Amino acid sequence: NLQFLAPAEKNKVVGVTSTVSGEGKTFCSTNLGIAIAMLGKKTVIVGADLRKPRLAKQFDLTDDFGLSNYLIGNAEVKQVIHNTKIENLDIIPSGPIPPNPAELLASQRCRDLVKGLKEEYEYIIFDTPPTGLVADYFAMVDFIDINLYVVRQAYSKLKFVDDLEEARKTKRFGNL
Repeated sequence: NLQFLAPAEKNKVVGVTSTVSGEGKTFCSTNLGIAIAMLGKKTVIVGADLRKPRLAKQFDLTDDFGLSNYLIGNAEVKQVIHNTKIENLDIIPSGPIPPNPAELLASQRCRDLVKGLKEEYEYIIFDTPPTGLVADYFAMVDFIDINLYVVRQAYSKLKFVDDLEEARKTKRFGNL
């Protein structure tokens, strides 16, 4: 169904977020990336939660080197991309926790990263921080084609769904 959410985009950028930590963003990002890659689509999952990274652990990697290194100019894209055992699936771990995550994610260098990744990958999935705690996700929302918002049964509060509906109505997210 993702194909129909942004039909004009040949190479889609998907942001996976939620209101608070623990709702399953990394779980959903990882499984979505694996499913798309298994369909034969070249896919990369980017660990964009620079405050509380979890993506690298899903693939038995560390966050010693990754996205934050690229965003501060200490690495090139090819240095932070890791191949996985799954055909067509690569990941970019978060890297060391920086003092200014929102600023880095809003930077021109982050936009350049997306532009470069679109030349190589059909799907770019951003595993992001929660929207209810920090503004990091909204720093990236301009270049995200599809926003997937995770709600977890018996965990997420009903108020979160109300807030999400308000965000949808006010168009804080496009293509939610």
